[in-house]
Formats: sequence, C-alpha cells, structure tokens
Amino acid sequence: MSVRVVRSSAFAVGALALIGSAQAADIYAGGGYGGYKDAPIVVAVPTWTGFYVGGHLGAAWTNIDTRRNTYYDGDGNFSYNYSTFGGNGLNTAGAFGGGQFGYNWQTGGNFVLGIEVDVGGLQGDNERTFVGTTYNNLVPAGIDNIAVVNVKSQGGIYGDVTGRLGYAWGSTLLYLKGGFAWLATDLKVRAAITSDVDTTAPTTAYYSRSFDNTLTGWTAGGGLEYQFNPNWSAKVEYQHFDFSLDNNNWAWDTANNWKLFKNDVTSDTVKLGINYRFVSTPAAYVPLK
Repeated sequence: MSVRVVRSSAFAVGALALIGSAQAADIYAGGGYGGYKDAPIVVAVPTWTGFYVGGHLGAAWTNIDTRRNTYYDGDGNFSYNYSTFGGNGLNTAGAFGGGQFGYNWQTGGNFVLGIEVDVGGLQGDNERTFVGTTYNNLVPAGIDNIAVVNVKSQGGIYGDVTGRLGYAWGSTLLYLKGGFAWLATDLKVRAAITSDVDTTAPTTAYYSRSFDNTLTGWTAGGGLEYQFNPNWSAKVEYQHFDFSLDNNNWAWDTANNWKLFKNDVTSDTVKLGINYRFVSTPAAYVPLK
C-alpha cells in the first residue's frame, strides 16, 4: 500500500469523524441549522420542604355566652328583692389578619409534616345591656331597685402554634392543623344600680370591672395550598378557636357575686394567605423527544 493511499484513508476517516460530531451537535441545535431534537429541558421538581413566611386576611365569627345571674337588692324581703338577667350571647362578625411563619418537611413520598406559628389581630367588638328590677312589698307592689348591667367584648391579639399534616400531589397540598392558641382580649362590665325608686330620693351607684386576661385554649382546622412557583404559594384555610374563660367572677357587694360569662370564647375563621418559601429546589431532566 502506497503512502499516498494511507494518507488519503486517514484524511477520509478524520472527515467522517468531524461530520458525525457536527451532526450529533446539530441534534440539539435550533437557530438556523435545522436541529432535529430540542435540547434537554431542566424542570423544577415541586417540593414542600423548607422554611416559609407569609401573611393572611379573612373573616371571623366570635361568640361569648353570658350566664343568667341574679341581682339581690339587699332589702331582706325574699319575695320581692331579687331579679334574674343575662343568658344571651355576644355574637360578632369581623375581619382578622396577621402573619405566619413555619417549616415543612416532605417525606420520601407525598406526606408533608410541618409546624406553623400565627400571630394577628382579631376584630370582634359587641355589647349587650340587661336590666333587673326588684319590687317592694306594698299592695300594689311598686318598683324598688333597678339594676342596669352592660357587658362589652372587644377584639384583641391572637396567636397559635400548630402542627400540620398534609398530603401533596405535585404543586397542591391538602393539610390538617391543630395545637395551642391564645387571645389577649378585653371584656368590660358596667353596672348602674338605682335604689329606692319608690321614694322621693332615689340614688344611683356605678360599678365597673374589666376582664382583660390573656385567654388560652386550642385550635384545629385545615386548608388547601398551591405552589405558583418554587418560592411562592397561596392557601385558603378554615380554623376553629376555643379559649377558656374560667376566671370572670365579680363580687361587687356582699349580696351579689356574679359569674357573668360562660367558660369559653369560641371563634370560627376563614382566611386567605400567601407564603414565600425559602427553598433551593432540585432539578430533573426531561427525556429527549
């Protein structure tokens, strides 16, 4: 075999190698060169693992039930000297909103575990006035004393620490939540007691008491959350609150020791929320077409 033939063969092999390499590269080439296949596409894999922070706004329906109490005027005639009042609820509807932060951990499958903290303001101002009347022992009987009692509830600052358990499919998460809750609220009571109405010189005494305790209790609910992209998600959520209200006795004189409210304050809420998620999302390759 001559040297010329060897050189020609080597040149031909090299040319074929260059052409094959160019065609392989052209499989993924697009602009201007007529590529046959698209380049591999990098797609973010939805995941719920990571820290997040956000805000929420919604509506709350709050209920405080008053107890039936008895007013005694202290005159000693037990046939006439007492009157009952109360027993109605202070039902309010208002707005509430605040912020939240938390952490989610997605297991190897579809289940998501998490912890969340909510803090915000609850609107819920309402009041109700009750009247108790006692009578003298004259014939016909006349009014002796009148007790006008006003109870007022106000909104306050609320918060909760809850655990979350959810099931995710893709960018959607369905979850339940529950845990500890607290409410810093203000309950006010005022009483105007008018004595000796049946005389020419009636007198009125005024009393007031504020129950501005921080109430504690529990909360439970659930919601649906959706990821718009790896960092942003939105949710709709229902939550029920139940706060204990045991300490609300009011002994404003020796004859009257009232427990004005029943033992709990309840609230049902519906809210919309948005979260920013601090996540570093892994990627996956989509196969070639």
